[in-house]
Order: sequence, then structure tokens, then C-alpha cells
Amino acid sequence: MKVIVYADFNCAYCYLASQRADRLMREGTAEVEWRAVEHLPRLPVTGYKPRPVELQPGDAGGEDDLAEAACLALPDEWLPASLPAVISNTRAAVSAYAEAITDGVQDRLRLRLFEAIWAQGSNMSSAQEVRRVITDLLWPADPIYPHLISPDLPTPVLHDPDPMRIVRREGGTVTQDGGPLTTAAYDRARQWRQEWLALSQSALSQSALSQSALPEPAVPAVIGPDGAVHAGPDGLRCLAAIVGPDALSWRAAPGLATARHLPVG
Repeated sequence: MKVIVYADFNCAYCYLASQRADRLMREGTAEVEWRAVEHLPRLPVTGYKPRPVELQPGDAGGEDDLAEAACLALPDEWLPASLPAVISNTRAAVSAYAEAITDGVQDRLRLRLFEAIWAQGSNMSSAQEVRRVITDLLWPADPIYPHLISPDLPTPVLHDPDPMRIVRREGGTVTQDGGPLTTAAYDRARQWRQEWLALSQSALSQSALSQSALPEPAVPAVIGPDGAVHAGPDGLRCLAAIVGPDALSWRAAPGLATARHLPVG
């Protein structure tokens, strides 16, 4: 069976969805096609630091959302206890993921980008920060231990006649302003966003919620094996149902909580 997931890297619900998608693929339960989208393109280019006043109970992204997200975590899934200090602008991360499909490392890069934001608390708004993650994946540093044993041992030289591959391995799949390097990746990311917005509008038209109640399209948006669209927390429930019946008995691990990204304003 095939599942399609539209998600953003700065959303904790999407981080849960990513862990769940990896489990489905690891266990061979489903083929998951992950499509990265920028949920809040109006975020400042350097990211957004939420103010304490915006984390009051009942507010969007406040304690109510933290509790709801924690209740959706399966026992083997990890979530941070709080939001990162800065909500990352994910333009560069989405661009990097779109390019990673060309290199065949999209799932590994997706994992590293989520971990950088949610496990390490890094602000991944900068294209340079994203490029470091790409380089660490495509061109790992030469181990230092052999050089400590024999300081004169030369570092292996990369013999590659194609300079473009070297550029990509050095993280150059993302431009300085956070865009994708190639037209193919640009078109890919644009198509994903258009598809996601169309799905969100369709879900809204069938929902009892008004447009004012849901000012931004929801992530994650999951297209299940039957073609039905499941948005937001319902998308996590859809993925859990595919994992298996036992996964439907959600129980948050002690001390874990999270929240979706905050609106700008």
C-alpha cells in the first residue's frame, strides 16, 4: 500500500509523522512518499522567537496543543518537552529535501533535518546551517583517529571528474538565499505545495470548521491507501491505524510534550 505525506520540518506533529513513516517503511507495512512543504512562508527569514505571552492556556500553540500532541505519541516515539527557542523558517530545508530526491538520500536527510530542529534545538532558518547538514550526510568528515596514530597519514583525495557532484556533496544543493539549486527541484517543491493547498481547500470545504477557525492549511496532510485525506492530528491517527491496531491505544510517554508551530503576529 502507498501513503503520501505533506509536512513541514518546523511542526512537531510532522516530526511524529516522520517517525511513524520511518516505522512503516522499516517494517515493510507501507510505501511512504514524503513531500516537504513550507507551512508558514511568512515567517521571518531568520526564524521566529515566540514570546511567552503567546503560550497561555487555550492559545494556538499553547498548553492545550502541547497536551494534545503528547497524547498522540506512540510509546516508541520521541518528542521534546517544549518548543525550540526559535521556530525555523523552513524554506532552505524544503529546498534541500526537494534536491535530495535527485541524490537518493531524501529519507536520511528528512531524518537529520527533523533531528536538528527538534532533538538538537537548532535554528535551521539559514541556508548555511542546512548546507552543513547536507555535507555531513553526503561527505562525512574523515575520521581523525588514524591521523592521531600516524600524523603523516594523508587524507584520502576525492577523485571525481564531475565538479557538480563535488558542489552537491559540499551542501551546494541549496542556494545562498535558501532556494533549490536545480529547476527540477524547484518545480518539484512548487508542485508539492500546489497539491497540498488543493488538498487543504478540499478538506476545508468538507469540514464543519470555518476558514477563520483554521487560518492556515493543516500539516501533516496524509493521503491514506484509500485516497482519503487526513489533515493535522487526524493524519497521525491515519498513520497509526496503518501501523496496526495496537497503535490506536495512544499513551504519551511520561514527561513528553510538544506543540505545533505558532502563528506569526
